Order: sequence, then structure tokens, then C-alpha cells
Amino acid sequence: MNISYLLDRQAGLAPERTAMLLEDGGVRSWAETRSRVDRLAGGLRDLGVARGDRIGILALNGPHYLEASWAAARLGAILQTMNMRLAPPELAHQIADAGPKLMLVSPELAELGAAAAPDLRTFAVGAGSGPGTAEDLISSSAPLDAPVRLAPDDTLAIFYTSGTTGTPKGVMISHRNVLANSAFLLPAIGYAADDITLHAAPMFHVSDFCASFAQLLASGRHAFLPRFAPEAVPAAVERYKATNLILVPAMINALVRHPAVSKHDLSSWRLLFYGGAPISEDLLKRCFGQLPCGLAQGYGQTEATHTICVLSEDDHRRALDEPHLLRSCGQPLVGVELRIAGEDGTVLPPGDVGEVTVRAANVMKGYWNQPQATAETVRDGWLHTGDLGRLDGDGYLTLVDRKRDMIVSGGENVYSAEVENALEGHPSVIEAAAIAVPDETMGERVHAVVVLADGVGAGEEALREHCRATIAGFKLPRSFTFADALPRTAAGKVRKDELRAPHWTNSNRNVS
Repeated sequence: MNISYLLDRQAGLAPERTAMLLEDGGVRSWAETRSRVDRLAGGLRDLGVARGDRIGILALNGPHYLEASWAAARLGAILQTMNMRLAPPELAHQIADAGPKLMLVSPELAELGAAAAPDLRTFAVGAGSGPGTAEDLISSSAPLDAPVRLAPDDTLAIFYTSGTTGTPKGVMISHRNVLANSAFLLPAIGYAADDITLHAAPMFHVSDFCASFAQLLASGRHAFLPRFAPEAVPAAVERYKATNLILVPAMINALVRHPAVSKHDLSSWRLLFYGGAPISEDLLKRCFGQLPCGLAQGYGQTEATHTICVLSEDDHRRALDEPHLLRSCGQPLVGVELRIAGEDGTVLPPGDVGEVTVRAANVMKGYWNQPQATAETVRDGWLHTGDLGRLDGDGYLTLVDRKRDMIVSGGENVYSAEVENALEGHPSVIEAAAIAVPDETMGERVHAVVVLADGVGAGEEALREHCRATIAGFKLPRSFTFADALPRTAAGKVRKDELRAPHWTNSNRNVS
């Protein structure tokens, strides 16, 4: 099985149909795209890249990202996506761990790439056709005759986890994983041949990467925004007549608060698919009021090839009358088994909180060079996500926390997501994080780190009273810190370990 057969299928069925909408106003057909991919694969082959070798890519968004992934697949090589937001030492660790044979790099990121891997051979992408560029490889190389025949469980790509809970690990995603995830996701999201996907979120992320294959399965077209910027997204939607985007809540928050939203024609926009972090009810309501598109939420993780559950467009429309749905991340995709497990591994009934565990064909092959970590995470075929949640009687999953983010105060369990959702419903609050800090009486107390809107003041008691209307008294924040921004990992997740650290300096553990 080689996932690049999807490219052959599309180029065979509709060779002259537009595949890529380019920044310079031009377009590329599926036949032209396949030709470029075959010649890129041929050039990489001539450089000695073979089955099982890693190809690194450190790049801004663009057609080169899809071409590189398909070329790697045709060679049987493994694409290693690299997060351009990392510091050089972090990136160097990942490069040393995966050992790519060469790296494809955007000129804007050349300094970062050189700092992280000064001895690694690089080729520029999105940078003309001179020596040392991917365009030169494409124009000067003989095409690969045929894709390498692969086993379904051969690795297609390595994605490094964000590091929220420790040192990043390389998640191996197989060809089977991507094909299964595409087949599961396609009916849930409703991608269609007339769709134009605007790649605005980083393409190094597993969500955009894997959704691209679902869009390929649907014969959709692709447009690109090199970097996310809230003022650039509306202009790009209007220019390309984009129909769907994938964003994370922090991006959506910036977008709906930007005046550019009201200055462009967004009538083509059909779907906003979001995920990657919790989203507040207040932000969802802003989307309802300011964006013309439908909403769908995906819950998943890298180890599950992007998606486990979807809260559909219909669910979001129902949520206008049934707001509890907005606290859910939807139902498992068709093809995904999900159960809530207790500490002893027993399956818990609806309503009980336990660990979310998943069994499906999109569960990762394993962690690169970490068999013990793989065995600890995938047991008897079940992926142990580390997320705490509960199912209702209709099969909707509601997440309540990561295991380590639970606060135990006076013997009561407090799930930080509930506190954060309450705080973020206050009109003055941009975002918030709830953490456990030590307390002599209660063991731990709820502490909130809050980012307020510019020029707005809100006192601790006002925020506490606001929360009191939606959560129990023992869940209320007992103390606050006001910050200009929350620290985040390169993947955009809040660094709660960094927020906790000052409060636990004199303790040999981070819980009481």
C-alpha cells in the first residue's frame, strides 16, 4: 500500500482539473502536479534517498509541502515534519533523533535550519529555480518510473509531539493510518470535489497534513497562506474563494477580533474545522455571529493520526438550542472504537470520568526509537490518550482534563477545563489557565492565570463571582495571576508545567 496512489487516481480521473491555486495567480493541474512529484522523487532518488530514509521539511505553507509528502511516499521514504516555531536546540534534538538524509527549507527559515543542523544538506523550497533549490531538482531530474511497493504499516511520516508533558517523541504514522483516517474523516466533514481548502494553519502539524489526504480523496483543490495572520485570512478567503479552513482556537480568537473580517467577501466560506485545544463557549458564539461558515470540531491527537471524534456542523446548529453540546467534542468517527477506562482498566459506564482509550486503524505505528514508550501508550491495541473524559448516553465525549491537569482540593477533584471555560465566558477575559498550587489547608487550591483584553480591568472578586454562576463553589479560583499572554508550546498548547513551576519550587513533587 502506498498512499501516493491517491495522487495517481486523481491525475488519472481528472488530469486537467485544477489542483493548486498559486500565490502568483497561476494554477496547476493534477497532471502537472503528478509530473512535478515524480520528478522531485526522481531527484531525491538520484541524491541517494531510498526506502526508509527520512526527508526533513522546515517550511512555510505552500504547494511544496504536499509535493514533498507525495514524493517521499513514492520513494518509500519517511517525511519528517519540522516545527518552524522551535528554538534551534529543540529542533536539533529532533533532527538528531530522526536522522534525516537531507532537508527541504524555506529561505525565510534557512538561518534556523542552519543553526539546528549546520552539516545537513538542504534544498530551498518556494525560492525560484537556481542551484540548491527543489525547483532545480524538479526541472533537471528524470521522473521516478513507479511508486515503491510498500506494506500497509510502512511509515509515511514522523511527527513530534508538542512536549507538553515531557520530551517530544516522534510519532510514526503509517500509510494505513493515513488512508484509514482519510476514509473516517471524509464523511464526517463532507469534503467535496468543488471545495477549495485554504491552508492557513501550519502544514507541519498533523491536522493539516492528514486532512490534506482526506481532501485529496475528495478531489478538492488547495490554496495556501504562507503564515497565519488574522488580517491575511479574510483577504485570502476572498481571493481564492476558499470554502474550508482548519484553525486552532487561538487563531480563531485573533481572527474574529480583527476588523478585517468585516471588510472582505467571505461568502464562499463553507466550513471552519477547529481543534487542537479547548475552545470556550464565548468564542464559539462570536464565530456564530461573525463568520458565514459552518463549524465542526475535531478532537484527536498525533498518536491517532489527527482525529478521534467530530462535533459536526449539525451538532453546532443544534447547540444554539442545546448549549451543552458546545462543551462536547462530538462522537467517535465511524471506524473508531472509544471507551472510557478506569484506573484498573475496566470500561466505565456513561457519565463516569476516566481515561479516553481508542482502538482503530488510525492509531499510530508507534514512537520512533522508543519501544518502551510505545508499549506504555498502546496496550492490547488500545491507545491510552492520557485525556480524562466521559461519554453521555448518546455517545458524545466531553473532555474534562489531562490526567496531570486535575486539581485535588480538599479531597474534591476539580477539572481545570471547567474553570477555564467559566472564566473565558467573562467579556473581559481573552484566555485563562487553571492550575494547582499548594495550599496548607486544602492540599491544593485552584489558581487562575488570566489574560485580559487591552484597556480592560476586572478584579479577582468580579471574576470569581462570574464563575460562581456556572461552576460549584469548590471549583472557584482562590487566587489569580494576571498576565499579558499565556506561555505556549510550539504547537500552541498552554505550557501549564511552566505556569505551575514557580508555585512548587520548594517541593519535590507537583501535587499534594
